[in-house]
Parts: sequence; structure tokens; C-alpha cells
Amino acid sequence: MAIVSVNNAGKDFGDITILEHITFEVQEKQRVGLVGKNGAGKTTLIKLISGVYECDEGSVYIPSAVKLGVLDQIPNYPDHMTVDDVLRTAFSGLDRIKRRMNELEKMMSESDDPSLLREYGELSAAYEVQGGYETDIEINKIANGLNISTNMRKSSFNRLSGGERTRINLGRMILMNVDLMLLDEPTNHLDMQSVEWLEDFINNSYKGAAIIISHDRYFLDRTVTRIIEVENLTTRVWEGNYSAYIHQKEEERRAAESRIKEDEKKIKQLEYTARRLHSMGTKKQHKTAFNIEKRIERMRKEQPLLIKQGKNIRASFTGAGRSGNDVLEINGLKKSYGDRVLFSGVDLEVKKDDRIAIIGSNGAGKTTLLKIILGEEPYDSGRVKWGVGVKKAYLQQIVSFANERTTVLDCVISELNVSPEVARNRLGSFHFFGDDVFKLVYELSGGEKSRLKLCILMYQGVNMLILDEPTNHLDIQSREWVEQAIDNFDGTLLLVSHDRYFVSHFAERIWSLENGGIVDFDGGYEEYREYSEAIRSEKNQESEATEKRDNKREKPTTVKKHSKEYDNLRKQVPVLERDIEKKEQELSALNEEMNLVASDHIKLSDVLERKQIIENELEMLMTRWEEILEKIEN
Repeated sequence: MAIVSVNNAGKDFGDITILEHITFEVQEKQRVGLVGKNGAGKTTLIKLISGVYECDEGSVYIPSAVKLGVLDQIPNYPDHMTVDDVLRTAFSGLDRIKRRMNELEKMMSESDDPSLLREYGELSAAYEVQGGYETDIEINKIANGLNISTNMRKSSFNRLSGGERTRINLGRMILMNVDLMLLDEPTNHLDMQSVEWLEDFINNSYKGAAIIISHDRYFLDRTVTRIIEVENLTTRVWEGNYSAYIHQKEEERRAAESRIKEDEKKIKQLEYTARRLHSMGTKKQHKTAFNIEKRIERMRKEQPLLIKQGKNIRASFTGAGRSGNDVLEINGLKKSYGDRVLFSGVDLEVKKDDRIAIIGSNGAGKTTLLKIILGEEPYDSGRVKWGVGVKKAYLQQIVSFANERTTVLDCVISELNVSPEVARNRLGSFHFFGDDVFKLVYELSGGEKSRLKLCILMYQGVNMLILDEPTNHLDIQSREWVEQAIDNFDGTLLLVSHDRYFVSHFAERIWSLENGGIVDFDGGYEEYREYSEAIRSEKNQESEATEKRDNKREKPTTVKKHSKEYDNLRKQVPVLERDIEKKEQELSALNEEMNLVASDHIKLSDVLERKQIIENELEMLMTRWEEILEKIEN
């Protein structure tokens, strides 16, 4: 059964046509990826499906019984509503049942009318079947999966950033158990662990259909089974995931190119024949020549439309000479913020031509480690030693330039000390054409700034690249351009990224920040995932075995043992409450510091990272405090 039917739909904005002749269906439980260049009309199409926009032609039909969830439609809430309150609105139907049950309980205490008891029994059964007694469990499960901390859950929803509100809305939509999810860039504000959780949810727990816009190619590969491409105002459907779509499109392009070449050979032969017949001058031969020319015209009209192949980055990095074999050595490194230890006792080394990805959850300290390595961040103890002949370059997560009021062309001329002609040639290699070179730097998008920075770095003679989230918030085409530029680099590479497609493409070694240390894994991302899964499985088996042994050894609990445990738990409460208060004071101070450095993105980035670390610590303390109170109550 089709859960969405789009029939010859179109949308105009004034005199500009955005979409036309759009026709496709999405079946129940089907997962569809919506792809296309920025500005192609993907978000407009999502808004036509969700009913935000009306079609100017054609129609969109969704059965009335279908429950729809849209990620980019964030409702307005009163200022007093917390994140937890917003998440609980997913159960508004259950709340109505519960309120009526409460009313009936009061009425039954004053009357023995059997109809009241009958209605209460029906509502109670419905409440249980619909999971009314499990809402807290479900909320906790979703909050943990999407890394929504205990502290955040108590915060006012309206005071969160746009990205945080989007994450909360995603959690709310999942809790609503909708029949159709419309997800516009769902992974933008999630760390790698949360993205993997969302993938697992879509693949193994979610029972409905989904239409997903995403620049995360790895995410599309693992979640969708059909691609709808928006191009040249209309759509085309491709079966399979994102990689299958790219493969099919390339095969079709090559087939079309081959047919066009064959047709051109025939056309040249026919044109020669027609000219020769015309030169003979007889009426019959002229007529034959005209027929041949009509055939040529038909052949040209029937030729397949050649799918344009994206232009590649053409430039290569200027040689900087080879570094020594020992590029970087780290011994006994420790870094902490207050009582929170990011990592300690870390011993790592980087050899010439290594390609290493640093991964870990948000707040684990990935960017901090890069800044320590670059000498921009102090550390508690240990040693960081660079090797001989290393010429490094750093591409920050938020790319900036010393003078952003200059043009792109003047920026390259100044940075590389070259003529305008040379600067134009180099910019052209990075897809800055025509009037693009006269744009002011501050007007550039994030992807354009990354390309400009790489263009400059490529000609400055470096043999080590250090990258911090180089593909963050870039569309797929911009990500591919950045990847092409880095593909042309043959030196040592050290990168932080949550883009698993990017990490899989480049990393031959993984540094994973976890549990206050760094796991140095010799292998690519896919191998590391298999290794992590095996370790988790082994630990789970050991835990189950230990639990079984403990259960066998367990003796009847005595009153004396209960009393001792109770006393120990009670002693921990004031200690935890003091620690929680201290962390809340640190967060308050960081919020004030954020206001002071709001105009300096480098300092702001540092404060935000420290804030994330404190929030993580506070979350752990709050969780422990709640667990202890629950045990005391029990």
C-alpha cells in the first residue's frame, strides 16, 4: 500500500519554477533517500509532502489515517516547558486517558455506578496496551540514544540552540511512533555514537516509512533502499542505497557516452554520403540525400541525454620535501578540566605517511587533543615531540581568514604571493570561476571557505595535514570536492571527523577516545567497528556469566546487611549533592564567559568544548544521584 502518492506535482515561487512533473510513490515501511544539489528543491518537496506548501499543479495524497512526523517542524512551546516536558508531549493521547482515569477514580469514590467501573476498566486496558506504564522507560531509552543529558532534560526547551532543539524534536518524533517520518538532515547535530543508534533504530525498531534528506552518505547507505534524485526541476527514482545509485548513474553515463560516440561515427559517414549525393546533382540523388539528412536529424533527437559528470579538483599539493620517519611522539600525556580527566597515560606515535582518524563521542576531547598536538592548548603532564622536517597545516572546524573583507582573488594573491593570473588558475582548479573570485571571503559558505583554505594550503608546501571536521555541514558535492583535494595529498594525515564515509575513505588507523584513554587501533574504520562489536559482545557474555555465578552464590538477605547498605547509600547523597552544585556553578560561569567571547569564534569554540565536558560530568553525577535515591526508596 502506498503511504505517499505524488502525482505530476509542481511548485512555483512567483515567476520561478522550483519543481514540476513530480511523480512517485512511497510504500509502507519503505526507506527513501532524497538527494540532489543544494537548491535543487529537496526541502520544497518535503514541505509539499508535509502540507506546509500547496501544489501549484498536480497533487500529493497521504491517507488520513497516516500519522506524520516532520523533523524541521518544531512546534512553539511556552517558556516554562522543559525538554522533558516536550518529550512527554509525544504521549498526549495517553495523558488524556490518564486524566480521565483520575476523574473516574474520584467519581467512583463517591458513587457505585457500574458504568463508571466499566469505563475505567476499558480505559485502563487501553492505557496498558498503548504502553502508558512504560513511557518513562521509553523516554530514557531515546534520551540516552540521542545523548540528551539529564541536565539538558531539565533545561527550558526555548533556551536551547537550534541544533539542540532539532535533536529534541527528533527524539519526540521517535517517541510518537509515527507512520511516516520526513527527516531533513537528521544527523547534522548528532555525534557518531548517536548516529549509529539512529541507524539501528531505523533498521531494527522503526516500523513505518521514512523519507530522508541527508549529506551523510554512510547513513544513506545503511538506512535507505531507494533513492529519489531531484534534478532539473523534476525527480527520478533509483533502486538501492546511495552507493548503488552512484554506481547505476555512472554506468548509465558511460553507456550513454558510448552510444553517442557510436552515433557520431555513423552520423559522420551519413553526412559524407549526403554531401557526395548532393554533389552529383541528379533529382533522384538529391532526394536520397535529403532522406539521409532527415535520418541524421532523427538520430540526433533520439540520442540519450548525457548525464553530466561532476568536475573534479584538478590541483595537486606542492611538494614540501619528505619529513623524517618519526613525525610525532606522545608520551604519558594527561589532560583534565577540574576533576574531569579527559585522558591520561597516553602514549602514541605518528609515522611518515600515516593516515589516522580521531573518533569519540561529543565532549570526549577530540579537538582538545588536536590543539594539544598543535601547541594551542596546555596539558597537565607528559610530552609532545615533533619530528624533523615536518611542515604541518591545520584546517579548523570553523574555517576563518585573517582578513575576510577582502575578495577571494586578493586573499590568494596575498597568502601565496602570486600574480592575479596564477591566482585565478589555482582558484579555477578549486571550482572558483568567473565572478566567484570577486566574492568577499566572509560571504562564502562553509564549503567554499574549506575549498579556499585547501587551495591556499595546497600551494604552501606541507607534508602533514591536520583536519578538524573538514566536511561538517557541507553538501555531498562539496564533500566530494574536499575529498578529491585531500586524495591528491601524499603526506601524513591526522583528522577528526564524525563523517564515517570520510573516515572510511581516508583512515588506515583509528585513535578512539574512550573511558579516559585512547585506543590505538591499526586498521580502517570498518575493521575498527567489527573489533568494537566483538569486544562489546565479549564483555556482555562475561557480564552475563558473572551475574549467573553471583546469583548461584547469593544467600538470603539479612536485616543487618540491608541496614549497612542503606547507611552507605545515605552517606553518598550529600557528597553527590555538593559535587552537583559545584558543577552547576561551573556551568553558570561558563555561560557568562560565552557572552563575553561571543564575537571571538576561536575562544567561543573552546568555551563550548569545556561546557560540553562539564555537562557530561554533571549528567553522570545526576544519574548516580538518582540511582542512589531510588535504591534508598526501595
